[in-house]
Amino acid sequence: MPGPALLTPPNSDLPTPKATAAELVRLAYSVTAPHLLEAVARHPNTPVTLLGELAARYPEAVLDNPALPLLRLAHGQQIRMWTGLAVSRLAAVDTAPEWVQELAMRHPEPQARWAVAGRARLSQERLGQLAGRGEWQLRAAVAQHPDLNAELIERLSTDAEYSVRLSLATRSDLPPEVLNHLRKDPHPLIRRRLQMGR
Repeated sequence: MPGPALLTPPNSDLPTPKATAAELVRLAYSVTAPHLLEAVARHPNTPVTLLGELAARYPEAVLDNPALPLLRLAHGQQIRMWTGLAVSRLAAVDTAPEWVQELAMRHPEPQARWAVAGRARLSQERLGQLAGRGEWQLRAAVAQHPDLNAELIERLSTDAEYSVRLSLATRSDLPPEVLNHLRKDPHPLIRRRLQMGR
């Protein structure tokens, strides 16, 4: 069995480039220092299950792992089993690739989708997917997204859940026809919100 010399280079407690998966697992479960755990998260030999555990605390480091694209191809099923917390932390990173957003959108735990909805920049396609979800809270969050186009604004202005329409009513960029429609909304809170804010 390899000794500690393979695990850590001289004058450093960081794992060496040649550290094995088993050594990285032992290191991750024996230390608490954030810089060491981040180094394990970035190491190309770190097993996919351990990366999933580290993603909840060190999402940027996991996304920086050079082996992640290959692991995605070889161990996609295991990555899809990462917890909602891990996936949500990854999806919240602005530089996360599109496939991470897709992973979050398909995840059974809703917090993963919430992380996507909270991103500063989203494509119209992704916003459309979020606007079509069953959770009204998610649609209400989308109603406030700055990248929302006129088509989605109009669609959300007729949402069956009044909280979604109320969220939309807080926008300052509503098209005149949507604004007029919401001013006649059957729910009094929406009409009041528009009276107060305009």
